[in-house]
Amino acid sequence: MVHTDVYNWFALYFPNYAGENVDKWFPNGKNSIRVRQTNGQEFIFTYNSQKDWRFETINSFLSSAKGGKH
Repeated sequence: MVHTDVYNWFALYFPNYAGENVDKWFPNGKNSIRVRQTNGQEFIFTYNSQKDWRFETINSFLSSAKGGKH
């Protein structure tokens, strides 16, 4: 899936975090984007399907990538 599609799913699921609240967003790997909000907070949104997605903080994402506990 292209990253623009991932962002569109993010905006649909989390309209309060999207739109004018987003400063920038970046590709973050397969089916994943990093979203930087205008207030400086950053999140990772990963979308594989309507029943398989995650919205998490940077620290949570890094912890899970290293095999750590949430």
